[in-house]
Amino acid sequence: MKKDLFSESERLADITKYLRRTFELWGYREIFLPTIEEFSEQLRKGTKFAYNNGFYVIKPDLTSQILANLKEPRRLKLYYISEVLNGGIKGNWQAGVEFIGGEDVKMQVEVLLTVITSLEALGIEDFYIDVGSLKVWERAIEGIEEFKAEIFRALTRRNFEIIERLPINEEKKEELWQLFNFRGKSCEYEKLNKIIEAVDDERVFIDFGTIRPLPYYSDIIFEVYSPKIGKPLGGGGEYTFKGVSAFGFAFDLNTLSKLFDGRIEKSRKRIGGEPKEAYKLAKELVKLGIPVEVGE
Repeated sequence: MKKDLFSESERLADITKYLRRTFELWGYREIFLPTIEEFSEQLRKGTKFAYNNGFYVIKPDLTSQILANLKEPRRLKLYYISEVLNGGIKGNWQAGVEFIGGEDVKMQVEVLLTVITSLEALGIEDFYIDVGSLKVWERAIEGIEEFKAEIFRALTRRNFEIIERLPINEEKKEELWQLFNFRGKSCEYEKLNKIIEAVDDERVFIDFGTIRPLPYYSDIIFEVYSPKIGKPLGGGGEYTFKGVSAFGFAFDLNTLSKLFDGRIEKSRKRIGGEPKEAYKLAKELVKLGIPVEVGE
């Protein structure tokens, strides 16, 4: 059965209204990216096609698209709302931010707080954020690097049996098991401790079982969950662009819409009466930034 496009669009518009407001309050500016990019190895996802002896990509991954268009690294705080295709004709709507060239730790803290305040603006309070580290795992697998792909596959699938079957000694397996199951508020990695302490939210945890092994992530990664739904609401991580640190995340808007309660603007001013006078008043209120609704 075909979805009701207008109802779905209205719901996404309500969600993105709150997200835009929150992103902009944190100082991010919206970026408008082209639908089609000339193909390059930098671009992830998207649907590829050939045209006039050229090779192109429709609606690729937004982070990779931003970096492909950024010729020189500089301090940027950007947000986007866009559909991303995954190789076919169907896509996923995403909303996210990219903080490029910020100060280490402060940048991660700000992005995590942007996530938290965005969800709260939508009336979503029942969530948690698990923060992990790729560097911690890279240190843990020193000496057994030949099994890196299998270990990261075990983490991605949350299936330790994949590691159990590897021909490595029991002491190392026990070390990996402890890391795989670690979840708490402090650890031996001081950078993570500083982030958790500064965010200061009971819903944010260090969880080394959380992994996002995308090719551009360099260390800190995180995912956002709700106990009311069986898939992540979004996630993100730290990466480096031409020697400059960056941190970003994206919400899955289709998943968020399942939790959004459809709240309306409580302060909207209702105006009645004759159309001429009603719309005259409405125009003046809109100029003052007051939401209006003109009744019949």
